[in-house]
Amino acid sequence: MASSRPTVYDVAQRAGVSIATVSFAFRRPDKVREDTRRVVLEAAREIGYVPSGSARSLARGRTGVLGLHLFDMLLDEEPGATPSTRGAARIDGDEIDLDADPVIWDASADERESDPRTFPLYVDEVQRGFVLECKRHGTAVLLSSGGVGVSDLADTAGRVDGLAILPGRSTAAAIEAVAARVPVVQLSKRAGIGHRVTVDNAGGMRMLVAHLHEQHGARTFGWVGAIGEDDLDERREGFLAAVQGIGGAEAETLDDTDLERIPAYPVLRERAGAGTLPDALVCGSDQTALRVMDVLRGEGIGVPRDVLVTGFDGILASRLSSPALTTVRQPMELMGRIAARLLLTDPGDGSAPARTVRLATELRIGGSCGC
Repeated sequence: MASSRPTVYDVAQRAGVSIATVSFAFRRPDKVREDTRRVVLEAAREIGYVPSGSARSLARGRTGVLGLHLFDMLLDEEPGATPSTRGAARIDGDEIDLDADPVIWDASADERESDPRTFPLYVDEVQRGFVLECKRHGTAVLLSSGGVGVSDLADTAGRVDGLAILPGRSTAAAIEAVAARVPVVQLSKRAGIGHRVTVDNAGGMRMLVAHLHEQHGARTFGWVGAIGEDDLDERREGFLAAVQGIGGAEAETLDDTDLERIPAYPVLRERAGAGTLPDALVCGSDQTALRVMDVLRGEGIGVPRDVLVTGFDGILASRLSSPALTTVRQPMELMGRIAARLLLTDPGDGSAPARTVRLATELRIGGSCGC
């Protein structure tokens, strides 16, 4: 049986010093005589002792880790699911025969699971930027996802020096609770406690509406998107204000959506069946827009032949769709990097004032608007 990992006690015994001296030899060499430190380091080398990075961090009152909490946006069925395919077999890790060589897998289930529209590429890009910035500074990352309650966030907050959060609905109380313990950065949030990283949602909507009107002559607009999500509410407000600035143009709100589920879009289906769709459907996110195009296709409505459709975010799936989606791109990886940077530069003692960083957006033209 392999021997146990050497400890500070083993080093102290071999060097003939106290464990406090061993600790100072590694953490505070200025507090130990040079000849004593050489003896300690030689004893550590002989028995293969490596000081714990986490222990050193905890001794300084820091963990050396930043946390990133992402609320669960995984969709519970594939886009465009029909009664015949809904509820089809999914990949079940418990049923995979790991002893087989090679392991056999279900190609149909794999294709459904890997559809880029069934998982949050928005979240993935933010996460990538956060991790890369932490890596650049030699800081570890603890990832967590799922719920938005106090208990969901508190466990992560208790193990990190700072926490970045992509909040969902009803997260204010939970974030306020953990912010009392560690610095917090909220992503895509206009207001609230802690630092915030967001984008110019209203400006993005102004560019989008202007393009639809000036380049394609759209005069009636319909909003399809979640209501009650902070960044999406800002987009909706920007959309309504932009349409209001066009003389004689009309804007209306169709279906509210929940990004965590595949919505039914009853109003959209009813209007499609009645032939009363507006000139353009402006969707609060790319995920919503891609699903809207699936629904319209099922109703026999062509995009952009019969109605123009746009999104917001600029995720990879928007470029892979047919037609490619006209959207507003927000720099998601950069958002993650800035969130990490704000935490890395916050000493965590309450002395750093909360900062709000707002990033510009860019119009990305695809075929869904008629271009």
